[in-house]
Amino acid sequence: MVTVQRAIRIPAPANAAWQVLGDFHAPELGAGIVKEITVKGEGIGAVRTMVLEDRWGGGYVQERLEAIDATDRTMTYRMVDSGPVPFADYVGTIRVTPAGPDNCVAVMTSCFVPVEIDEATAERMSIDNIERALANARDAILKRRP
Repeated sequence: MVTVQRAIRIPAPANAAWQVLGDFHAPELGAGIVKEITVKGEGIGAVRTMVLEDRWGGGYVQERLEAIDATDRTMTYRMVDSGPVPFADYVGTIRVTPAGPDNCVAVMTSCFVPVEIDEATAERMSIDNIERALANARDAILKRRP
């Protein structure tokens, strides 16, 4: 089992950041990773399909929303179809916590079992994706600020 955690400080209130990071439909998070995101359903149980950029192997992956708590600003999702991604039993979480009134910290975590690749390679893949998603989120949050 591989667990990866990354955090980023965002110069925006936690609730403003949650508007982007807590949106299971948010296309901004996948920029540079996925070409397209579609979601079927609403709330817990919704499934998003993400068509991967060619450099990530093309194809698609699907994730199901497992839990969401707007009060605690946390979301958990599970990969239900890994497509070409060499991960099994993947679970991801996003959490946003205040860091004063005008800043927050966003944490993304992934836990999974590598499939036919070594743990170090799998960990590097996950770190790259999480760091890109967090940078995308920060950019989207700052663009939305008045």
